[in-house]
Amino acid sequence: MAQVRAELADYAHGVGASASRIEDAQTIATEACGNSIKHAYGASSDGSIEVTAKVKDGELCLVVRDFGSGIGPRAGINASPSLHAGLSIIGALSDSFRLCSRRGVGTEIEARLLLDAASRREIGDR
Repeated sequence: MAQVRAELADYAHGVGASASRIEDAQTIATEACGNSIKHAYGASSDGSIEVTAKVKDGELCLVVRDFGSGIGPRAGINASPSLHAGLSIIGALSDSFRLCSRRGVGTEIEARLLLDAASRREIGDR
């Protein structure tokens, strides 16, 4: 995970992201990867996670994808809350995010962060 965070920071810095946006992106990647590690592959230690970043329309677009079991209905009230907590953190730190999951195919989280902090404040003030 340290390598992903370092490479993401280098990329985000290179495209002009502020230090706080870089930290947000790193936390989002950590949460999304952590969910994949914990939930996607069950007890198996085999599995892969893809992390990509690009700039589109003034936003840093971060995608974390696994090829595991996908997200299904929770077994009960006491089912693992960590997935929900991770998604809450991702939602709080991103300007927008999308979750796509198919049982037996995997899960993809796309989080978008505005690169311009002034634009972020304008949107939040509306």
